[in-house]
Amino acid sequence: MKKFLMIIAILFLTCACSGSSLKKINIKTLNTMLDKKETFVLYLTDEEEGKVLKNTLSKVSKSNNITSYFVNTKSLSKEDENKLKERFTFKETNLILFIKKGQEETVLSRIDNLYISEKDLENNLKNQGYIKK
Repeated sequence: MKKFLMIIAILFLTCACSGSSLKKINIKTLNTMLDKKETFVLYLTDEEEGKVLKNTLSKVSKSNNITSYFVNTKSLSKEDENKLKERFTFKETNLILFIKKGQEETVLSRIDNLYISEKDLENNLKNQGYIKK
């Protein structure tokens, strides 16, 4: 009976915690989303230094049942990387961008702090309108 209850508890927790999260996309998918004028959170990362910020964004996305996306800039061809830099104007990666209707409204809302707390990131997402208050 204890094993049965333990299995039920594990299944319940797994289902309860299976909200949206952080999904890896390639440049083609990103361009399609931008062309369709979608609204989403985008994380540009080189995945070497950005693991802490990536984990924070993943946790906050999952706990608030939103889907955020990331592109590994190290996996891009030089041509694709240049096109991405042209579209968003950045020098360093490990940036969270807020895309609304296929465009970044302002660079001032970007997050480039690798060590932002979950609470601060969540508040920022609320202020940007990605998480309902």
